[in-house]
Amino acid sequence: MPRYLEANAQRLRAAYLRFIHELGERRVSGKSIAGHLDFGDGFSFWWMTRLAEKSPFKSPRLYDCLRLMALEEMLIECRPSGLILYCAERDLSEAIGNLCNKLGVGFARHPAGREKGKWSLRAIYSSLPQVVQGLLSLRHLASNWSLRNLERPHWFSDQKAIFFCSYFFDLDVAACGAGQFHSNQWGSMPDYLKQSGRHANWIHHYLRSPDGADDGTRAKWLNLFNRDAVNQGCHSLLESYLSWGIAGRALCKWFHLFAISLRLRNVAGAFTPEGSAASLWPLLRTDWWASLRGPAAFGNCLWVELFDAAFRDIPHQETGLYLWENQGWECAMLNAWRRHAHGRIIGVPHATVVFWHLNNFDDPRTLGLRTEYPKPLPDHLAVNGPMARKAFADAGGALPGRFVDVEALRFQYLAQPGTGSSRRNGLVVADNGRQMKVLLLGDFTERQTLKMFSCMDEALRQCGTEVSIVFKPHPVSRIRQQDYPSLPFEMSRGALAEVLQSCDLVFSSNTTSAGLEALLAGLPVLVFLDDGDFNHSPLRGVEGVRFVGTPTDLATALDTARHPTTVPAPHEFFWLDQGMPRWDRVLATE
Repeated sequence: MPRYLEANAQRLRAAYLRFIHELGERRVSGKSIAGHLDFGDGFSFWWMTRLAEKSPFKSPRLYDCLRLMALEEMLIECRPSGLILYCAERDLSEAIGNLCNKLGVGFARHPAGREKGKWSLRAIYSSLPQVVQGLLSLRHLASNWSLRNLERPHWFSDQKAIFFCSYFFDLDVAACGAGQFHSNQWGSMPDYLKQSGRHANWIHHYLRSPDGADDGTRAKWLNLFNRDAVNQGCHSLLESYLSWGIAGRALCKWFHLFAISLRLRNVAGAFTPEGSAASLWPLLRTDWWASLRGPAAFGNCLWVELFDAAFRDIPHQETGLYLWENQGWECAMLNAWRRHAHGRIIGVPHATVVFWHLNNFDDPRTLGLRTEYPKPLPDHLAVNGPMARKAFADAGGALPGRFVDVEALRFQYLAQPGTGSSRRNGLVVADNGRQMKVLLLGDFTERQTLKMFSCMDEALRQCGTEVSIVFKPHPVSRIRQQDYPSLPFEMSRGALAEVLQSCDLVFSSNTTSAGLEALLAGLPVLVFLDDGDFNHSPLRGVEGVRFVGTPTDLATALDTARHPTTVPAPHEFFWLDQGMPRWDRVLATE
């Protein structure tokens, strides 16, 4: 099944994007689903639902949806008399059983591999009705309530002011402690703004991260930045706009969504793609109810109110930039930005654009803005290289005027002389008889990172190579050495460019762009591929990269790893120029 899905990836991905577009347009009781989710101002909450987001990280059933669509094609082609399913998951079994019945294929299910239920607070929470989970999500509001007392800066309002919407995490702790704002996601942008004489207004989402800085420390950083606003920019947190009025209005909107969900309770029939026999309802109903009744619903209502308050407060901004991931909150931001008559706004993908990150892509009709309730979109999308341009073009998103070319902010260091590898070609052999040093680049989820640890742990028992491990966690990861005591490793949170210089080989999560950086540094790269999930790697299809999914595969790869015979040039993937001429053209005052 994974091989079939990969072999037909372009067509099946397009079919799923088409299904989501048409789902929003489906008529129920004389009105489209998107129309039902309009509160009267022309903005539809449909675009903030998990279904419209299409994020494989928020909607883990997306992989099963694509597999079900692939299975339908295989059954039509093979015409078997029956199908026996060994599966413990009821939703998947229901979806496959329904498909077989519609195709006239005999179906039998054996609940093989059923695991004993493991009771935990998370398991109990997940078993609760979505409306109860939505009410319990108010605890997140309470945890951020103290942030409303943060003093707001005196915003820049001149023609040279640029607005930014970002995340307040993945920061350089040492630099921030010294009063120097540095975000790893925005790379060289703050320095570029200072050098070009521009001013920056920053509104950040507050995300707690395991960098050792507590809420009080981060509040002090904001104060330090704002005291030197001319050089560091004006900074505020979106959560600082919290108030009793905003909380009350968000709660009212959530009750309104709940009432709409009651009117749409018989919507299951709309979840069958046009011309298909496969109903995706069993796989997507949790996302549907979470988006209309659960935590996602209340969170979206809060986004709408917070952005409305923020853009009412901030003076007119001629140009805005934001970290673009095509998430639901971005629709709330764009709608509020335009409601308060600010200027042009540009989405900035800060990393790589990955084929199976379905949230990166939309059906061309969605981008065409010809629907009754159009999706809020940025004026332009700032693409950081040929790799991103091709990814969007292949998905049908290359509409005239949609893209502007910019230098890749996160990867500007690759343009510095001597950044590439001077390592020799041939078999990886550690110098002076020392162990091969393997850099393990973790996933942003604990589950996938622990799978990588388990795979490496077993592989080291099988391979003949002496290996020492350096573990570089994802910025949001909270994994510690004691979480996997059987696998000794050295923890490193240093800059990736520096860590790579001391390592011989990289074993990378398949969701991180860091594996690509390792390849460009001339290191052999092994990418962990979970056979129960999409291939999320930006290195998918790149020559010279090995994907491993089992301890045996990894052990063999460690014993036979070779340096790349040719190291791709960074300009094949990113536009790099420390002078930033492309950004100059984009930000030039018209």
